[in-house]
Amino acid sequence: MIVFNKNPEYFITIAKERSISKAAEDLYVSQPYLSQHLIRLEKSIGVKLFDRSQTPIVITSAGQIYYNYLESSYQLYQKLSSDLDNLNTERENTLNLGIGSWRGSTLLPDVLPAFKAKYPKTKIFLHEHPIDELYGLIEDNTIDIAIMNINWLTRDNLAREVIMKEKILLVANIGNPLTKLLHNRTNNGKTDLKVLENECFILLKPGLVCADTVNTFLDNNKIFIKNRIITTNNTTAINLVIENMGFCFMTETGLKRASNTECLEFFDLCSHDMEVYLAVIYKKNSYLSPTMRNFIDITKEFYSSVKTA
Repeated sequence: MIVFNKNPEYFITIAKERSISKAAEDLYVSQPYLSQHLIRLEKSIGVKLFDRSQTPIVITSAGQIYYNYLESSYQLYQKLSSDLDNLNTERENTLNLGIGSWRGSTLLPDVLPAFKAKYPKTKIFLHEHPIDELYGLIEDNTIDIAIMNINWLTRDNLAREVIMKEKILLVANIGNPLTKLLHNRTNNGKTDLKVLENECFILLKPGLVCADTVNTFLDNNKIFIKNRIITTNNTTAINLVIENMGFCFMTETGLKRASNTECLEFFDLCSHDMEVYLAVIYKKNSYLSPTMRNFIDITKEFYSSVKTA
C-alpha cells in the first residue's frame, strides 16, 4: 500500500534541483533527513524515483509519473479552493501576481482599478522581482501568474498567453542636435543609427529580454556603441534622456505613463528584430481560477487599446 506523502514539496524540490543537498538547503532541512525521507518514500511506493548513480541525479520514469501525480493533485486543490470561494462569497479570494517593478508601475495603475471593481474582495499579493526570478516563483507555486516580456518560452513546464507583440523604440531628446540629424538619416522609415556610435546610450543590463534584443539588433547591424551607462531600470534610462545625457530604448507600452515626454522624440526602427512579446506566464496545465482568468482578460483588453508611438 502506498503511504500518503505528507510533504510533497520535498520530492518536488529534489526533482527541481536534481540534488538532495541543494534541495535540503532550499527546504531548510538536513541532507541526511531528506535522504531518509526519499528512501522511505521509495520504499512505500515500491519503485526508485531517482537514479542517484549519476550527478546530478536523474528522475526515473516512475519518478516522472509521481511528479505528474503531485502536479495534478495541486491543480485539483486549486480548483477545489476556487469552487469553494465561488460558493462562499464572504470568503476572500487571493491573486499572487508576479511582475517586474517597472512593468508594475506602468501597468497596474490602469488595470487594477477595473479588476478590483469586479472583484472587490480579492486580496492581491504583488511579487515585484527581476524577470529571471519570476520563473522560479511560478515553478514553486509562490505566484499564480506573471506578466513579462519574452522572446520565446523554452521551459517545458510553463505556458504562455501572448498579450501583444510590442516594438522597442529609440528614445531621443528633442534638444539634442543629433535628433534632427536622425530625421535626415531616415529613409523608407528606417533610421541609420551609425551617426550615434560616439554618443552615450543608457542601456538595460544584459540578461533582460529587452536588453538582449537591443544588443542583438546592434550587433547584427554592426552598430558599435562605445559610451554606455548600464541600468536595470527603464525609468532611470528615460529620465537621463530627459536630462539630455544620451539616448535609450524603451518598449512602446511604457510610454503611456512616462513623464515629461514633451521633450522626447521616439523613433520606430521598423525592424522585426526590435520586437518582443508581452505575455502572461503560468504553469502548464495548471488550473486558472475565474479570478486569474479575469485579470488576464482585463490586461489583454487594456493593452489592445494602447496606441503605439
